[in-house]
Amino acid sequence: MYDVIIIGSGVGGYPAAVYLANHGYKVAVVEEHLIGGECTNYGCVPSKALYYIAQSVNALRKVGGETSIDYRNVLGFIKEKIEKARQGIEYLLEKSGVEIIRGHARFMNPEEIKVGDKVYRANQYIVATGTRPRCLPGLSFDGVNILSNRHFFEMENLPESIAIIGGGVIGVEIANMLLDLGVNVTIIEALDHVLPFLDRDVALAIKRYLVSKKAVIYEKTLAKKIEVEGEHVRLLLSNDKDLVVDKVLVSIGRIPNTDDLGIEKTGVKTDDKGFIELVNGYQTHNHRIYAVGDVVGGPLLAHKAIVESILAAKQIMGEKVRRLDYHSVPQTIFSGLEYAGIGYTEKELREKGVKYRKLRVPLSFLSAVRIKGPDYCFAKILVGEDGKVLGIHIVSPLASEVISAYVPLYLNKMKPEEIAEYPYPHLTVSESLRDIGEALLGESIHLVRLGRKR
Repeated sequence: MYDVIIIGSGVGGYPAAVYLANHGYKVAVVEEHLIGGECTNYGCVPSKALYYIAQSVNALRKVGGETSIDYRNVLGFIKEKIEKARQGIEYLLEKSGVEIIRGHARFMNPEEIKVGDKVYRANQYIVATGTRPRCLPGLSFDGVNILSNRHFFEMENLPESIAIIGGGVIGVEIANMLLDLGVNVTIIEALDHVLPFLDRDVALAIKRYLVSKKAVIYEKTLAKKIEVEGEHVRLLLSNDKDLVVDKVLVSIGRIPNTDDLGIEKTGVKTDDKGFIELVNGYQTHNHRIYAVGDVVGGPLLAHKAIVESILAAKQIMGEKVRRLDYHSVPQTIFSGLEYAGIGYTEKELREKGVKYRKLRVPLSFLSAVRIKGPDYCFAKILVGEDGKVLGIHIVSPLASEVISAYVPLYLNKMKPEEIAEYPYPHLTVSESLRDIGEALLGESIHLVRLGRKR
């Protein structure tokens, strides 16, 4: 008998396990596959390891350098980082006294789960089973020609060409890395533009960057037919293009892992897409069962899942917690010319009928940006009629690092006059925040104000 059993050892599962165990609870974690889940083994860790290598190659290319890379060595580097991350999580669990149960968990009833031939019982449960890649209707991942992100990081050799179906975060990030490594990349996006959840100006800047690196991008385009022909794949597109490539990567979204959990026996409810519905904090319709991370929907982000995991643990311990405001969760895209944002997009504000003013500040005047990226970098701040910052959107090298400095502005923890007077380090991209503070006050130093009279 356990106090808490957590199903899933990824970033939505292990933080709660460690937190509860450190507070005296008897805890077990059930893991069907690899400790660390999607982020550690197939997502964040391998993608950022490859991103580091790709960025290094790109930097050398800017000064006429040439590189010769054995991808097997790159794969070895990636696997080493995955293994160390996985070992670190396993070490944390074991040292905290968390029991690791290997296998697939199914609820027998609201009090018991079955893993293999054994039945386990707990007072409370946390479901943190995450999501898995979605494939196109009528098409299956084969791991050889038709790939998901999981298969991609298991390839032993880079293809000469690849078609990426889906211009969302995963598709754009992988496209950028492959372009740096010399692969011919075609992105096929069904909607109006790549990264369709972002404002058009943001998406256009990243598209422009990818095209400058020789990406071919088809928007408002569908893959009507996909056939494996020997070692190649032929795609017939809705724009009448006939495309032959070595590999196809499908990145059109994720499916919540709730369809084989037996939750129909517990009273836990899911929406029409299979994501678990929450009622009070991180409690489901069954007060004994909690759910966090990708499996509850919202932004499918590791940093969101980590915080939700700890909040669920605190709620189990009797603390009153509030659900995360998803607009306060920073979004990052590691795409060379990176995007990072927090708050609302212009598209969302227009849909809500909220009046706002837009302050768009070019960032290419910063030497740190000029060294690292193209000329069309910018920060966009959306401000409500009451002066409250409603959205911050940065398109720049290292935007993923810089957004943390911007968060206090969005949360109203720092005022523009404080930001404008703070000596942010030079040369960095984060010093752009001081210029934003000045611009919000109408006292910008680096932005030329035309037509001003003495």
